[in-house]
Amino acid sequence: MSKYVIVLAGGSGQRMGGDENKVFLSLRGVPAIVRAVAPFSALCAGAVVVAREQERKDMENLLQDYGLGRMVRAVVSGGDDRQASVAAGLAALPEDAETVLIHDGARALVTEGVIRRVLASVERHGTGIAAVPVTDTVKRARADGQVVETPPREALFAVQTPQGFLLEWLQRAHGYANETGYRGTDDASLLEHAGLPVYLCRGDAENIKLTTAVDVALAGMILTWRTEREGSA
Repeated sequence: MSKYVIVLAGGSGQRMGGDENKVFLSLRGVPAIVRAVAPFSALCAGAVVVAREQERKDMENLLQDYGLGRMVRAVVSGGDDRQASVAAGLAALPEDAETVLIHDGARALVTEGVIRRVLASVERHGTGIAAVPVTDTVKRARADGQVVETPPREALFAVQTPQGFLLEWLQRAHGYANETGYRGTDDASLLEHAGLPVYLCRGDAENIKLTTAVDVALAGMILTWRTEREGSA
Protein backbone atom coordinates (compact mmCIF):
# COMPACT_ATOMS: atom_id res chain seq x y z
CA MET A 1 0.00 0.00 0.00
CA SER A 2 1.31 3.48 -0.90
CA LYS A 3 1.86 5.34 2.36
CA TYR A 4 1.82 9.10 2.85
CA VAL A 5 1.89 11.40 5.86
CA ILE A 6 0.07 14.67 6.44
CA VAL A 7 1.94 16.89 8.91
CA LEU A 8 -0.05 19.65 10.58
CA ALA A 9 2.19 22.67 11.08
CA GLY A 10 -0.16 25.61 11.58
CA GLY A 11 0.06 25.96 15.36
CA SER A 12 0.86 29.17 17.20
CA GLY A 13 3.21 29.84 20.11
CA GLN A 14 0.74 31.69 22.32
CA ARG A 15 0.91 29.20 25.19
CA MET A 16 4.69 29.59 25.10
CA GLY A 17 4.36 33.33 25.61
CA GLY A 18 5.15 34.35 22.03
CA ASP A 19 3.68 34.76 18.58
CA GLU A 20 6.15 32.57 16.67
CA ASN A 21 4.78 29.32 15.27
CA LYS A 22 6.16 26.66 17.59
CA VAL A 23 7.08 24.33 14.73
CA PHE A 24 9.82 26.81 13.72
CA LEU A 25 11.44 26.64 17.16
CA SER A 26 15.00 25.32 17.22
CA LEU A 27 15.65 22.09 19.08
CA ARG A 28 19.39 21.62 19.42
CA GLY A 29 19.94 23.59 16.24
CA VAL A 30 17.26 21.92 14.10
CA PRO A 31 13.75 23.36 13.59
CA ALA A 32 10.99 21.33 15.23
CA ILE A 33 9.12 20.85 11.94
CA VAL A 34 12.22 19.32 10.34
CA ARG A 35 12.56 16.87 13.21
CA ALA A 36 8.84 16.07 12.91
CA VAL A 37 8.94 15.33 9.17
CA ALA A 38 12.33 13.65 8.72
CA PRO A 39 11.61 10.29 10.45
CA PHE A 40 8.83 9.57 7.93
CA SER A 41 11.13 9.86 4.93
CA ALA A 42 12.34 6.26 5.17
CA LEU A 43 8.86 4.79 5.67
CA CYS A 44 6.46 6.85 3.54
CA ALA A 45 6.37 7.66 -0.16
CA GLY A 46 5.87 11.34 0.55
CA ALA A 47 4.43 14.02 2.80
CA VAL A 48 1.98 16.90 2.65
CA VAL A 49 2.64 19.71 5.13
CA VAL A 50 -0.30 21.90 6.15
CA ALA A 51 0.79 25.41 7.12
CA ARG A 52 -0.66 28.83 7.75
CA GLU A 53 -1.19 30.69 4.48
CA GLN A 54 1.24 33.48 5.44
CA GLU A 55 3.94 30.92 6.29
CA ARG A 56 3.69 28.64 3.26
CA LYS A 57 6.67 30.06 1.38
CA ASP A 58 8.87 30.14 4.48
CA MET A 59 7.87 26.53 5.20
CA GLU A 60 8.70 25.42 1.65
CA ASN A 61 12.10 27.12 1.79
CA LEU A 62 12.94 25.70 5.20
CA LEU A 63 12.11 22.14 4.23
CA GLN A 64 14.08 22.54 1.02
CA ASP A 65 17.09 23.85 2.94
CA TYR A 66 17.10 20.76 5.16
CA GLY A 67 16.92 18.33 2.24
CA LEU A 68 13.23 17.45 2.57
CA GLY A 69 12.08 19.06 -0.68
CA ARG A 70 11.63 15.74 -2.49
CA MET A 71 9.91 14.08 0.47
CA VAL A 72 7.36 16.88 0.88
CA ARG A 73 5.11 16.74 -2.19
CA ALA A 74 3.16 19.89 -1.26
CA VAL A 75 2.80 22.60 1.36
CA VAL A 76 -0.86 23.65 1.53
CA SER A 77 -2.84 26.18 3.54
CA GLY A 78 -4.79 24.96 6.55
CA GLY A 79 -8.40 25.57 7.50
CA ASP A 80 -10.20 27.13 10.44
CA ASP A 81 -9.67 24.10 12.70
CA ARG A 82 -7.76 20.83 12.80
CA GLN A 83 -10.46 18.93 10.94
CA ALA A 84 -10.48 21.40 8.07
CA SER A 85 -6.68 21.41 7.94
CA VAL A 86 -6.56 17.62 7.65
CA ALA A 87 -9.16 17.82 4.88
CA ALA A 88 -6.90 20.26 3.02
CA GLY A 89 -4.04 17.80 3.36
CA LEU A 90 -6.19 14.90 2.15
CA ALA A 91 -7.14 16.88 -0.96
CA ALA A 92 -3.44 17.30 -1.83
CA LEU A 93 -2.49 13.60 -1.61
CA PRO A 94 -1.33 11.87 -4.80
CA GLU A 95 -3.73 9.50 -6.53
CA ASP A 96 -1.74 6.41 -5.54
CA ALA A 97 -2.20 7.02 -1.79
CA GLU A 98 -3.80 4.09 0.06
CA THR A 99 -2.60 4.59 3.64
CA VAL A 100 -2.31 7.98 5.32
CA LEU A 101 -0.73 9.00 8.61
CA ILE A 102 -1.73 12.23 10.36
CA HIS A 103 1.00 13.78 12.50
CA ASP A 104 1.29 16.95 14.57
CA GLY A 105 4.26 19.08 13.56
CA ALA A 106 4.66 19.96 17.23
CA ARG A 107 5.52 16.31 18.01
CA ALA A 108 9.11 16.77 16.94
CA LEU A 109 10.56 13.77 18.76
CA VAL A 110 8.65 11.04 16.92
CA THR A 111 10.77 8.02 16.04
CA GLU A 112 10.80 5.47 13.24
CA GLY A 113 9.87 2.83 15.83
CA VAL A 114 6.56 4.54 16.64
CA ILE A 115 5.83 5.07 12.94
CA ARG A 116 6.51 1.41 12.16
CA ARG A 117 4.10 0.29 14.88
CA VAL A 118 1.37 2.58 13.55
CA LEU A 119 1.86 1.28 10.01
CA ALA A 120 1.80 -2.33 11.22
CA SER A 121 -1.49 -1.69 13.01
CA VAL A 122 -3.00 -0.15 9.86
CA GLU A 123 -1.98 -3.19 7.84
CA ARG A 124 -3.58 -5.49 10.42
CA HIS A 125 -6.66 -3.53 11.50
CA GLY A 126 -7.13 -0.62 9.09
CA THR A 127 -6.23 1.90 11.81
CA GLY A 128 -3.31 2.55 14.16
CA ILE A 129 -3.26 5.25 16.86
CA ALA A 130 -0.07 5.83 18.83
CA ALA A 131 -0.94 5.96 22.53
CA VAL A 132 0.61 5.50 25.97
CA PRO A 133 -1.04 4.27 29.19
CA VAL A 134 -2.17 6.99 31.59
CA THR A 135 -0.03 6.87 34.73
CA ASP A 136 -1.86 9.51 36.79
CA THR A 137 -5.15 8.90 38.55
CA VAL A 138 -7.86 10.67 36.52
CA LYS A 139 -11.00 12.26 37.97
CA ARG A 140 -14.14 13.22 36.07
CA ALA A 141 -15.74 16.27 37.66
CA ARG A 142 -18.63 18.70 37.29
CA ALA A 143 -18.10 22.33 36.32
CA ASP A 144 -18.07 23.31 40.01
CA GLY A 145 -15.20 20.91 40.71
CA GLN A 146 -17.17 18.17 42.44
CA VAL A 147 -15.82 14.74 41.47
CA VAL A 148 -18.26 12.49 39.63
CA GLU A 149 -16.12 9.38 39.24
CA THR A 150 -12.60 7.97 39.13
CA PRO A 151 -12.30 5.87 35.95
CA PRO A 152 -10.06 2.79 36.23
CA ARG A 153 -6.60 3.86 35.14
CA GLU A 154 -5.91 0.54 33.43
CA ALA A 155 -8.45 1.37 30.70
CA LEU A 156 -7.18 4.90 29.98
CA PHE A 157 -4.65 5.92 27.32
CA ALA A 158 -3.17 9.26 26.28
CA VAL A 159 -3.37 9.53 22.50
CA GLN A 160 -0.46 10.81 20.44
CA THR A 161 0.31 11.12 16.75
CA PRO A 162 0.93 9.73 14.21
CA GLN A 163 -2.54 8.33 13.70
CA GLY A 164 -2.74 5.99 10.72
CA PHE A 165 -5.69 4.96 8.56
CA LEU A 166 -6.70 3.33 5.36
CA LEU A 167 -7.28 6.42 3.23
CA GLU A 168 -10.73 5.23 2.16
CA TRP A 169 -11.82 4.94 5.79
CA LEU A 170 -10.53 8.37 6.77
CA GLN A 171 -12.18 9.99 3.76
CA ARG A 172 -15.45 8.26 4.64
CA ALA A 173 -15.20 9.45 8.25
CA HIS A 174 -14.53 13.05 7.20
CA GLY A 175 -17.45 12.95 4.81
CA TYR A 176 -19.83 11.63 7.46
CA ALA A 177 -18.61 14.21 9.99
CA ASN A 178 -19.34 16.99 7.50
CA GLU A 179 -22.81 15.60 6.78
CA THR A 180 -23.69 15.41 10.47
CA GLY A 181 -21.98 18.62 11.60
CA TYR A 182 -19.57 16.77 13.88
CA ARG A 183 -16.25 18.40 14.83
CA GLY A 184 -13.71 16.07 16.42
CA THR A 185 -10.54 16.82 18.33
CA ASP A 186 -8.57 14.21 16.39
CA ASP A 187 -9.06 11.98 13.36
CA ALA A 188 -9.64 8.86 15.42
CA SER A 189 -12.75 10.49 16.92
CA LEU A 190 -14.12 10.97 13.40
CA LEU A 191 -13.85 7.25 12.73
CA GLU A 192 -15.50 6.51 16.07
CA HIS A 193 -18.33 8.88 15.12
CA ALA A 194 -18.73 7.06 11.79
CA GLY A 195 -18.82 3.64 13.48
CA LEU A 196 -15.47 2.51 12.07
CA PRO A 197 -13.02 0.51 14.22
CA VAL A 198 -10.16 2.33 15.91
CA TYR A 199 -7.14 0.43 17.27
CA LEU A 200 -4.40 1.72 19.54
CA CYS A 201 -0.75 0.75 19.29
CA ARG A 202 2.23 1.51 21.50
CA GLY A 203 3.42 5.10 21.36
CA ASP A 204 6.40 6.49 23.26
CA ALA A 205 6.66 8.60 26.41
CA GLU A 206 9.35 10.63 24.63
CA ASN A 207 6.93 11.54 21.81
CA ILE A 208 5.84 14.73 23.56
CA LYS A 209 3.95 17.65 22.02
CA LEU A 210 5.49 21.11 22.17
CA THR A 211 2.80 23.18 23.87
CA THR A 212 4.54 25.20 26.60
CA ALA A 213 8.05 26.47 27.28
CA VAL A 214 8.46 23.56 29.70
CA ASP A 215 7.89 21.15 26.81
CA VAL A 216 10.64 22.81 24.78
CA ALA A 217 13.07 22.49 27.68
CA LEU A 218 12.06 18.86 28.17
CA ALA A 219 12.52 18.14 24.45
CA GLY A 220 16.06 19.47 24.64
CA MET A 221 16.83 17.19 27.57
CA ILE A 222 15.34 14.18 25.75
CA LEU A 223 17.50 14.88 22.70
CA THR A 224 20.58 15.17 24.89
CA TRP A 225 19.66 11.90 26.59
CA ARG A 226 19.23 10.21 23.20
CA THR A 227 22.66 11.40 22.15
CA GLU A 228 24.21 9.94 25.28
CA ARG A 229 22.14 6.73 25.06
CA GLU A 230 22.30 6.01 21.36
CA GLY A 231 24.95 8.31 19.98
CA SER A 232 22.45 10.03 17.68
CA ALA A 233 19.72 12.67 17.75
